[in-house]
Amino acid sequence: MQETEDLPAIDPCMMLRLRLEACRIDRKFSDRPEPLPDQAIMPCLSSELAGGPKFAQVRIAVGSNALFFQADVQGKSVLPWCRDSRLEDSDGLHVWIDTRPSADSHRATKFCSSFTFMPMGRGPRADLPFAGWVPIQRARSSPSPPPDDLLAIRARIADGKYRLVSAIHFEALPGLDLNDFPEVAIYFAVLDRELGCQSLSLNPEPAVTENPSLWSKLVLT
Repeated sequence: MQETEDLPAIDPCMMLRLRLEACRIDRKFSDRPEPLPDQAIMPCLSSELAGGPKFAQVRIAVGSNALFFQADVQGKSVLPWCRDSRLEDSDGLHVWIDTRPSADSHRATKFCSSFTFMPMGRGPRADLPFAGWVPIQRARSSPSPPPDDLLAIRARIADGKYRLVSAIHFEALPGLDLNDFPEVAIYFAVLDRELGCQSLSLNPEPAVTENPSLWSKLVLT
């Protein structure tokens, strides 16, 4: 009998395109965002379907003028690795949003934004949380970075775990129009140098983070 070669494993997340309903809360943008309810818990298919690491829980909600995010990470034995000069490599919650999603758009446009939320990394002792905007590589065009006061974050680090809660004002999302475009494309990943990566769906390789057609849909209204 002729032996057959082993075929490469296929990530089951490649077969799915999620369409999620955002948790809606009666809350406005604040520079001190509060924790989100259990109804805001999001799936993480990289661990639930693909067998990847499972160390984080992510929540997303939409308020009257902002999107809210929460990440709870546990199982750590060292402090998170965070640098405000290296946002794309830092531990924390990384989020990509396209306010005008299209199945034919395989490269980021001026309506696509990327944000990093870190539990620490800023300040004289690098112990303060930080929310920052990151340019998307190979984008057809890029929006201008939003003002700092349109992003907010709080964090608490305890033994072996941390929680961060953050907010993005609608004005920091170019092209957002909930009346005509109530659905956005979204992708997120929790990166941790010690624990690995946990994401909404596919692994956060450049082929995914630079291609908004591979992100999931999130209905905001």
